[in-house]
Amino acid sequence: MTSTTASGFVGRAEELDRLLGLLDRADRGRPAVGLIAGDAGVGKTRLLDELAARATDRGVRVLVGGCMEVGDVGLPYVPFVDAFRDLGTRPEEAEVTAPLAAAVPSLGRLLPELATDQGPAPPPGDGFERVQLFDGVLSLLVRLSELAPLLLVIEDLHWADRSTRDLLAFLLRTLRGGRVALVASYRSDELHRRHPLRPLLAELVRLPDLERIELSPFGRAELAEHLQAVAGQPVPPAVVDRILARSEGNAFFAEELVAAGAIRADIALPDALADVLLGRIEGLPDLAQEVLKVAAVAGRRVGHQLLVAASGRPEAEVERGLRDAIAGQVLVATAATESYRFRHALLQEAVYGDLLPGERTRLHATYARLLATADPSGDDPSASAAELAWHCLASHDLPGGLAALVRAADHAATVFAPSEAFRHLTQALELWSRVPDAAAVAGVDRVEVLVRAAEAASHSGEFRQAVGLAEEAVATVDEDAEPLRAATAYERLSSYLLDAELELARIREPMLAASRRAVELVPEQPATPLRARVAAGLARSLMVARDYKGARRWGDTALEEARAAGSVSDEARALVIVSLLELRFGDVDTARQMLRDADLAAAAAGNRPLELQARHALGLFELDLGNLAAACTALDQATELAERSGLAWSGYGIDSRVLRCIAHYSAGSWDEAERVARAVDERRPAVSAAALYVEIGRGRTAAVERLARLVPYREADPYVAYLAGGCEADLVRWQGDPERSSELAREALSTQEEAGAPWVLSAIWPAALALAAEADLAERARAAGDQAAQKEHLAVGADVMERARAALQRARDRGRQVGPEALAWLARAEAEWSRVEGRNDPESWSAAADAFGYGYLYEEARCRWRLAEARLLEGDRDQAAVQARAAHEIAERLGAAPLLAALEALGRRARLDLGVQPPQPDGAAGLTPRELEVLRLVAAGRSNGQIAEALFISRKTASVHVSNILAKLGVHTRTQAAAAAHRLGLDDTLR
Repeated sequence: MTSTTASGFVGRAEELDRLLGLLDRADRGRPAVGLIAGDAGVGKTRLLDELAARATDRGVRVLVGGCMEVGDVGLPYVPFVDAFRDLGTRPEEAEVTAPLAAAVPSLGRLLPELATDQGPAPPPGDGFERVQLFDGVLSLLVRLSELAPLLLVIEDLHWADRSTRDLLAFLLRTLRGGRVALVASYRSDELHRRHPLRPLLAELVRLPDLERIELSPFGRAELAEHLQAVAGQPVPPAVVDRILARSEGNAFFAEELVAAGAIRADIALPDALADVLLGRIEGLPDLAQEVLKVAAVAGRRVGHQLLVAASGRPEAEVERGLRDAIAGQVLVATAATESYRFRHALLQEAVYGDLLPGERTRLHATYARLLATADPSGDDPSASAAELAWHCLASHDLPGGLAALVRAADHAATVFAPSEAFRHLTQALELWSRVPDAAAVAGVDRVEVLVRAAEAASHSGEFRQAVGLAEEAVATVDEDAEPLRAATAYERLSSYLLDAELELARIREPMLAASRRAVELVPEQPATPLRARVAAGLARSLMVARDYKGARRWGDTALEEARAAGSVSDEARALVIVSLLELRFGDVDTARQMLRDADLAAAAAGNRPLELQARHALGLFELDLGNLAAACTALDQATELAERSGLAWSGYGIDSRVLRCIAHYSAGSWDEAERVARAVDERRPAVSAAALYVEIGRGRTAAVERLARLVPYREADPYVAYLAGGCEADLVRWQGDPERSSELAREALSTQEEAGAPWVLSAIWPAALALAAEADLAERARAAGDQAAQKEHLAVGADVMERARAALQRARDRGRQVGPEALAWLARAEAEWSRVEGRNDPESWSAAADAFGYGYLYEEARCRWRLAEARLLEGDRDQAAVQARAAHEIAERLGAAPLLAALEALGRRARLDLGVQPPQPDGAAGLTPRELEVLRLVAAGRSNGQIAEALFISRKTASVHVSNILAKLGVHTRTQAAAAAHRLGLDDTLR
């Protein structure tokens, strides 16, 4: 099964490396064998195509043949005839093939280029003739490998005729020498118990050096990349999830769904794909097909007893049908649960789609009846409320469906599956008006369903839906008759408003109004958990609105009420809020202890969302204080807790992921940061944006692609705009575009200034990035003698520097706790400002490096790089070397490729000992490393004076180097030298 859709090679890096290892082994004269197994459409052919292309690039002779779907009744040796099709067309190969074909006539029939009127390859003859033929093929392969390493690929071995299988077995047993690699593939889903390939596979697996690869379907990240290649544009995350659920990562199935329009809408199974899948079903006995129809209505998986009962047939008869379906690789049995599942989701979908409407309704009603009478405490996984709801709705039993949906939502909530609970509850709300006396049927009223649905929406990251549902609950509840329920709805609404909207101005008043109304509706006496909860909600709203005194008063009230009411969960909630206020007013130790107490209290109460909030707050607390190891630990725990509890896409779950990536990046554990980043996708763009830090730091090309995917989110989400804007400013500066870098950084700076007090310190980072770009531009203007440009960049830099200083002052004026990161970025801004001014002050760079010394390794290394440059300008080569070596060591440890390149360029220009031997560029035309540096500057149009300044040498020395370069290149002018450098690729080598 192949696809006509052309796409790039996606994933499979490990598998390809293992196959390329076979070529390495064969090149050393050790024959190598590989076997690739996988379901139809999973990507075996694409992997083999890539292997063949890589092998050809290495100078390996590649022969590829495929078996035909005719089995033992077809032509013998078809894949070998196919593989040998063009042998003899190359002169050196003809010298090998012609004598062998003459000596073994039957071999000539396998070589189409040498065949005349001898007809097709002969069927197996007597034993001696077969031995001659087999030995002739063996000799052919070995002799061809003397000309060049040889790769023989045999595809679709599951269709191999007997002669092909016998020849292959002979080759594997007797191939002892020669530079030959043999790789075969087969479909694992085609091998029933009596398949003729099974004996050969049993023999192959006994080979000591066999490289056996089980090719699995794509994971989500690989499928997203594959879909983007197929569609020619990024595919929305929700669409990726939808296609993944249906295709289960099978590349061919995914391509067929895309071709039928699955990116635009949730489509029915395409006819062409349905025909392919049903072709496998129609080859089974009638009884197996009937059993499969019953199983398909159950869904992807069905228990044995439930299937037998739904079929209405005797158990022994059902089992006969099941055996054939399992042998035909359509169903898979699971002994542990006594159940069956379709081998692929689309097989179930194809069988289900082929049923008549009446058949579906009747079988759904049967399943609903059986599930409704099943023991709800039983172990049968089929007897779930969610499945009962599905069968009721499909058989038009709306009351039964409503009741089952509410039960299913309760079950999902107890097993920490908020997304599923949200889906069940929204379906229940859609049914509500269509079911008479719905509250009695569901066992709860509409207000309760709305409140539960809002909570599930919030926990699964559907923040705007949470607000809408909470607003509907507020509008539905009777405040006079049920003030306490109304208070709960108002308190939830105030919380969801903050999660759904980053711009405080939009939600400040409705958030405060909802919190205050919640407090008004709950009596002050006696102390109750609800009174503590609404007081904590008001404290949170006031803190967000920057009324810190009011927030502290209500926070203390919430803590007192919770303790008086004996509510551990509400005490934990109040502790989190009060701890943040303690930090604001400077009592760090008390704040830390409160957060730890909140964490323990939430865990003791079994309140996972609150425990996550406390763990997140503790991680953010330590990150702000510069305690990076403690921050990483807390945020690791927060993220893991969120994943275990189904809260990964809740507000605190998302922010924990973002901060976890940033914390590990700052602490220098870049491998961990990259691992965390690989697990994210664009369902929450802020999480994806955080992955940019390491990608840009390591010079990954993926950063450019990620930035392109984030473009639609940057206008709608200020946080994404901030992260992506700052990271892109850093990227384009490394790429040599300081103008664009300055523009992007100043945009991010303006965004933070407009956001107001909560983000005041966040303005310092983009200010420092803008000053770095302006410093590069000012240096360029000075080198070109452009006075007007110098003045312009000085003015821009002065404005940005003043805004950075003002941000710090505003934070202090408001009583904000200022952590080491903000101070370090301000120190770097001051150092970059010295570059803008043209003085490149080493003391400023030393202060910046020390400021980042709290553990922010990458930025410390960048500052030491600039400090080394500043020391060189002073003439202090020893100190310059010390700083450059320290920076190089950090950059090498982190794998920070752009910074490494900059440091090594500095080392070459200034002849500093970095403790490593710099690589000598290929094609250096006899030039020394110093002359290569000079040539780069000549090609850039620099004068001798400018070369001297850049390389920290005298003008006379620069002139001597230029003269030597002209002589070595055999040219007479600087223009000719630049052209020669470009022609030889030396200018590119040195960029």
